[in-house]
Amino acid sequence: MGLLKLISNRISTEWKEKFNKNIDYLNDLEKKLSDQDKTTNSRIDNLVINSGGDSPNEVVDARVNREGATFETLQGRLLATETKQESEIAALTDRQNATAEQVDQLNTSVETIIGGSNNNLDLYVSAEKGSDQAGDGTEEKPFATIQTAVNQIPLICTQVVTIWIDNGVYLEDVVVKNINASQIHIRPKDNVDDDGYTTGADRSVKVRRISFSYCSGYFRIYGLQGVDQANTSSTFYIENSGYLAVACVTCKEDTKSIKDHVAVRANAAKCHIYNSYFENQNTVIHSALLADVLASSLNNGKNNNIGMVANNATMRDGMSKTMAFATTRHQIVNSGLIIAKGQVLS
Repeated sequence: MGLLKLISNRISTEWKEKFNKNIDYLNDLEKKLSDQDKTTNSRIDNLVINSGGDSPNEVVDARVNREGATFETLQGRLLATETKQESEIAALTDRQNATAEQVDQLNTSVETIIGGSNNNLDLYVSAEKGSDQAGDGTEEKPFATIQTAVNQIPLICTQVVTIWIDNGVYLEDVVVKNINASQIHIRPKDNVDDDGYTTGADRSVKVRRISFSYCSGYFRIYGLQGVDQANTSSTFYIENSGYLAVACVTCKEDTKSIKDHVAVRANAAKCHIYNSYFENQNTVIHSALLADVLASSLNNGKNNNIGMVANNATMRDGMSKTMAFATTRHQIVNSGLIIAKGQVLS
């Protein structure tokens, strides 16, 4: 209801004009508030009450997103929102997959460098049944070459690694390099006759060359026989590395005419040769560059040119002094030292 104006009274005309203007203002304000109230009620009816009918009523307010962008239809806004969400989810999924791949690559790199566990690592090789492509180094699916098995050893390895080799001939120059290991054993899969050195019996696994370079740890070559020796400078070799045990090996192909050929060579490393047989070799054992090599009493052989060489290194001869082991048993080069008998220093 509108306010009544003052029409006639004794109040001054000026005051009545001001008063009536105020009344007009208040009436206009009341009308505006009434109109806004009707608009608000209409919006409420549209938002809440009018949700059905012959043609569905669209919730107009829902066309505006939180950034203030207005869409022609609510469906348009919902589709745009869903599309944006799907795009963001897809991008997030891609990043998650990329992160997972990076984690897998990191884990693979860590296992390559350090190794996956402290369990023993057994790798199997078979020239006849193995495959370097399809094999995985297990006994059921062996590798075809010794080198492929060596390549599976982590660069930092706390495990005891054993490479088990099936009977056969392996014309390989096997290189073990830059590995920090606890123990690495390279040996036949079948049992080895530890007393075979007494007769020089053939070994069931033959390999051309195995070398250890710039490694640390304990290494053992066990029960193997040198083959194709004329095509390598040394059959078993260690340089700038830890400790190599050469046990129950046989070298008896004729290399006497090959001037620089050595059956077992050690440079700047420690080496122990035992239970082994050497025949028709140019040089059986060569130590150099501060190496320290022991040839124990449990070795045998005959018809070799040079038995032991110490070239700026130490060679310990524990073999029987009565055995006709070589034409020249000892050879000293530069400041080499050969110890043929123990001495108590006081």
